[in-house]
Amino acid sequence: MRFSARAALVLLPLATIAAAASARPRAPRELTLLVAATTDVHGHLVGWDYYANRPDTARGLARAATIVDSLRGAAPGRVVLVDAGDMLQGTPLTYVAARREHFAVHPVIAAMNAMRYDAAAVGNHEFNYGLPLLYATAKEAHFPLLAANAYPPAGPAPFPGRTMIERKGVRIALIGATTPGSNAWDHDNLAGKLTIGAILPAVRAQLDSARHEHADVVVVVLHTGLDEPSSYDTIATRLPSENVAAEIARQLPGIDLIVYGHSHKQMADTVIGGALLMQPKNWAASVGVAELHLQHENGQWRVASKRSFLIPVAGHAQDASVVQAASAGHHAARKYVASVIGSTDTAWSADSGRVVDTPLADLILDVERRTAHADLASTAVFDVGAKIDSGAVTVGEIARLYPYENTLSAVRITGAQLRAYLEHSARYYGTYGTGEPAVHSGVPGYNFDVVSGAEYTIDLSRPVGSRITSLSVRGRPVSDADTFTLALNNYRRSGGGGYAMLKDAPEVYTSTSEIRDLLIAEVERRKHISPRDYFQRNWSIVPAAAIPPAYAANHHYTQ
Repeated sequence: MRFSARAALVLLPLATIAAAASARPRAPRELTLLVAATTDVHGHLVGWDYYANRPDTARGLARAATIVDSLRGAAPGRVVLVDAGDMLQGTPLTYVAARREHFAVHPVIAAMNAMRYDAAAVGNHEFNYGLPLLYATAKEAHFPLLAANAYPPAGPAPFPGRTMIERKGVRIALIGATTPGSNAWDHDNLAGKLTIGAILPAVRAQLDSARHEHADVVVVVLHTGLDEPSSYDTIATRLPSENVAAEIARQLPGIDLIVYGHSHKQMADTVIGGALLMQPKNWAASVGVAELHLQHENGQWRVASKRSFLIPVAGHAQDASVVQAASAGHHAARKYVASVIGSTDTAWSADSGRVVDTPLADLILDVERRTAHADLASTAVFDVGAKIDSGAVTVGEIARLYPYENTLSAVRITGAQLRAYLEHSARYYGTYGTGEPAVHSGVPGYNFDVVSGAEYTIDLSRPVGSRITSLSVRGRPVSDADTFTLALNNYRRSGGGGYAMLKDAPEVYTSTSEIRDLLIAEVERRKHISPRDYFQRNWSIVPAAAIPPAYAANHHYTQ
C-alpha cells in the first residue's frame, strides 16, 4: 500500500506502536490492545461531496478503513473497532437508502461489515427514518448495535446493552448507550414504542454484569457529549441530561476507556476518574486510537497504562473493499442529486444568511408558511456554503439547503413567546463592543433561527435577552397577549435547541412530509424560480459595524 508524504507523517503513531510491540517481551504476561473508533459518520462512506459533486479527500470510512488495516497489521489479533453512533443519516446516500431505493444490505452497514466493526452505539439520528428501518438495518449488521438505555413498553429490549469479545485470551466488555434527547427530537417515531432513559444507571447495570462475567477490560461506547449543557430544557421536558460522558467517568469506577460522540467535537487523550476518554472527529474525518497496555497478575489481566490519539484520514488512500461495499449506494446517491428539477436565471447564496435576510432563507420560510397556512415561519440557515447556481437547478442544490430529516409542524404562540423565541435565537452572537467573540462557539449555527412574517431588529450591542429592539407583525407592534401561528420543524416543536418557550404551545398543524421534500416539490411545481418570488426583507442586525465580524465568525465555525 502506498501513502503520500503527508500520510506517512500522520501514521507515525502506528510506527511507534509497531516498534513498541516488537520491543516488548513476547511473554503472555504483557499484552497491548488497540481500540480504534469512529463516531458521527453520518453516511460519509467514500470520498465524495454529493452537494458539490466533487471528490472529498478529508473524510470518509473508506479512508478510515486504511488506517484500521494498518493498525491490524501493527498489532495482529489485538485490535478492537467500535463506533459511537449516528451512522445512518446525514448525506444523500443515507436518504436514498432510507427513502428511495432498497439495497440487499444498507450501504452504511455494508461498509461497516467490510471493516469488521465489533460494535456500534445507536445514535439519536438512527431514529430519524423510523424504527422499522432501524430494526431491519440492525439485523443486517455483522456486529451488535448497542443501546443499554433503550426500553420498549413490553417485551425484550431491541438492542443489547453490551457484548463480550476476546482478543488473545483477554475478555473485553463493550457497553453502549445513547442520548435521551431522542425522546423529544424523534417523538413521532418513538412515542409509545421505545423510551430512551438516563444513560448513567443503564451503564452502571451493564458494568455490574460485565464484572460478574469476568471482563478483563471494559470499554464504554456512548452517543453523548462530554459535559456540554443539554440542548433542551431538562426541567421543562423532564428528560435526562444529553451530554454525560464525563459524569459517567467520574461516577462509575472500573471503566478503562470511554469512546463518545454526538457533539461533533474531538478529543484525543483525557483521563477522568481513572477512565481514558477520546472522541474522534465527525464524518469519519479521524480515527481515534486507544493503546491499552495490559499485565497479567494474580490470575487476571489489568490495564497497567493507557493513552490515546487521533489520526486524521486526510491523505490516506481509500480501502477498495469499503469502496466496493458502498458502491451501489454511492452511485444511486450521485444519480439522485444530479436530477434536474427546475431552472433559475440568478445565482443564490446562503453565504451571509446568518447576518442578513437572504432569498434562500426566504424560499424555505415561504414554503413552510404556505404549506402550514401559518402567520409566521422559522428556519435555521444550516449551511452558509449552500447555493443555487444560475441555470439548471438540481436536487443536490436544494437538498443542501435542508440536510436534516425534519418534518413540518405549526404551533400557536403568544407575542411573549415570539419575543422569547427571537431572543433565544439571538444568543448565538456575542455582545458587540465588549470583547466577546462575535459568535458563541457553544451555540451551533443550526440553533440560530430567522423568522418570516414578523419585522424585527437584533441589536448586538445589547446583552443576551434584550436584543430584540423592535418587533411587529403586519405593521403593528407585537404585544405579549397577541397570538400567531408559527410554522417550524419537528425538532423545534419539541423544544430542540433549548427553545423551551414552545413547550406548551398547542400544535395546529402536523405533517409527515419532510421539509426538504417540500422544497424539492416547490421547484418542480414552479419549474423556474427567482429570488423576487420569495424575498421579503424583514429582519436586520444592528449596529452595522457588528455585521462584518459576525460574518467572518460564521465562516470560521463549521457548525
